[in-house]
Amino acid sequence: MILDLNAIKRSGKTQADFFFEYDTDVSVDIPAAKILSPVKVQGRVYLAADGTAEVEGETVFTLKGACTRCLKDTEKAFAAEFCESLGTQDGYPITNGKIDLKKIVDDVIIMNTPIAFLCKEDCKGLCHVCGANLNDGGCKCETK
Repeated sequence: MILDLNAIKRSGKTQADFFFEYDTDVSVDIPAAKILSPVKVQGRVYLAADGTAEVEGETVFTLKGACTRCLKDTEKAFAAEFCESLGTQDGYPITNGKIDLKKIVDDVIIMNTPIAFLCKEDCKGLCHVCGANLNDGGCKCETK
């Protein structure tokens, strides 16, 4: 996931497309959920005359785990766009004319992982008395 900006410059270009897949070691804060491999990343890097650059693209990752509300096994794909400055004081560093996209993409995944991992948006969850999955119908508990 290393982009060689010097090689892009030597080719006479000021931009280049990229695509890669990788196995991330990012862990999520959702109990019983994990990111499945591979994570897919595609995008473009733009070089500036002052030695800085900008990278934009999209990452697609899949979460697998238990629904936060009903505990049903769930697997969902998420797509997240990114646009980051490289080599500026506020951006990601350029080291020896190269950038490591792994840190950028890992940060994008962390920022775009949902707080609650639901099997469906209108998941009803479990009955707080008997534990029945309310998505499968009502339970026989008397609730007030």
